[in-house]
Amino acid sequence: MSVVAENFGGRIASPGKFPALGTLLARIKDAYDPIDVILYGSRARGEATAQSDWDLKVIVPDDAPESLFSPMFGWRIQEGSGVHADVSCTRLSDFRADLTVANSAASHMLDDGIVLNVR
Repeated sequence: MSVVAENFGGRIASPGKFPALGTLLARIKDAYDPIDVILYGSRARGEATAQSDWDLKVIVPDDAPESLFSPMFGWRIQEGSGVHADVSCTRLSDFRADLTVANSAASHMLDDGIVLNVR
């Protein structure tokens, strides 16, 4: 279990649970070499509608290149993947530091996020 997944109370899923994400997760794995990928938002909570996108937070090592953090990089990864997704990226140390900050995005991901086992 990864250092991120151990904080999610067992909410870990294989990518096969979300077959629509297959192409996108393969691209994420190739482009980011992530520590973990977290599905959060309405899809993770089971409240998605037909108009809902997929919210994915990619956790990368602290020494990951700056180019990975561009919003356009995440957009290009999802473009043409078959799903509409918001793909964003954060360093492991930043994510871990934000876990204890009230109302941070990371703290909300702890409430309802699902770690996708892409390794």
